Amino acid sequence: MQDDETLRLARRAGLERYLADHPEQLRAALASASALRDRLPRDLSPAEEPAHVYRARANKEQPR
Repeated sequence: MQDDETLRLARRAGLERYLADHPEQLRAALASASALRDRLPRDLSPAEEPAHVYRARANKEQPR
């Protein structure tokens, strides 16, 4: 990721201080997020949007 793009994204997210303190970590995180974004399908209609549903099982030993 280019430094100017990293700076632009950091400013947009309010992470200028983090960028100043941890530039390599932020660059790696942004590159990882970009790679994940690129793997998402773009041709889905809203009805086909993937949903990740999590349901916690009730613990029968503890009262609710």
